Amino acid sequence: MKIKLILIFTFIASVGMAQNIDSTQIGKKYPYLFPLLGKKAYAKGYELQLPHGLMVNTLFNRQDIVLENMSLAFTQPGEDPDFDKLQGVSDQIEFGPSSGRINTLCFRADTWVFPFLAVSGYYGKIWGEQVVSLTAPIEIESVTELRGQYYGFNLIAMVPLGPVVLAADYSWSWTTNERLDKPVLVEVSGMRLIKRVPTKTPGRFWAFYGGAQFQKLESQTSGKISLEEALSLDGAALDALDQRIDEANSTIADLENEWVDYTSSSEWNDLSRIEQAKQEATYNTVHGVATAIVGAGESASELLSGIGTSTVHYKFDKRLLYEWNMLLGANFQLNPIWQFRAEYGFLKSKQQLMLSANYRFGL
Repeated sequence: MKIKLILIFTFIASVGMAQNIDSTQIGKKYPYLFPLLGKKAYAKGYELQLPHGLMVNTLFNRQDIVLENMSLAFTQPGEDPDFDKLQGVSDQIEFGPSSGRINTLCFRADTWVFPFLAVSGYYGKIWGEQVVSLTAPIEIESVTELRGQYYGFNLIAMVPLGPVVLAADYSWSWTTNERLDKPVLVEVSGMRLIKRVPTKTPGRFWAFYGGAQFQKLESQTSGKISLEEALSLDGAALDALDQRIDEANSTIADLENEWVDYTSSSEWNDLSRIEQAKQEATYNTVHGVATAIVGAGESASELLSGIGTSTVHYKFDKRLLYEWNMLLGANFQLNPIWQFRAEYGFLKSKQQLMLSANYRFGL
């Protein structure tokens, strides 16, 4: 089975905010409306970066995902799924390793509301692929193309701590695409310790930092996908699937024979009607899902033509295998207007690389 997941990652505002003292500006008037209290800070000699920014970010990400508590419903054209009666199949469907490889392009605007607090909003596009493996009732590995968009907002606070600056941020993002019933909420928080390294050129410096980031996904996702696309039955995959279908059909036949024998046994007769009904419901779910997936008695080509109009409606819980990761990064301020940044996040199989350019201005 193939399931589309959208994961997005947001970025804090520029880490180039200066906390140095410039004695030449002491007593002078601050020329901009924001940040609030900026006039007092500026008059005391604190350097403030230009209050508004426009940023473009791109991110390359790979991380593992855990899928749990799956429910399914199958429909034909014109049919509506009854989501109150989705078949719970978490005990029958077993997922193997699942991972996402995602690229994003994001545009954002930020404003320093106070000298220590910035607010930003952003919108971006996402593309990549999701790999989902199913280990039971049959073995299938699915690779799904990801396409979507996301939007959200971010808060960042900065506090000077002697020779370094502590930055903390929190983001709320919503990701959507045509297969999701509703946008998926992702919350991202992080902390960084930033060390500024000046150069001989006024207004030009480096800022190096390290820290940690936590990402939390909204637990439940629901949506739909055609059964044909979910199984990736095209080209060479059809030839490779023929043998698996024969094996799976043999397994289904064995399951049916075992069920007939079991319902004719004394053990079955000793069960109460409620217990019999529960076991029959479980059997029908397993048999229905396996048959819908492989198409009993058919070849791969016949299967593709037979299920082309079927749609799978799904609900499941998801979580990141690793919600935390470490961060290392650098920010380069060419001048008060232009800043550039690179950041690498990592933890075991979780990896991400972010690049950004930031244009700043005052009003």
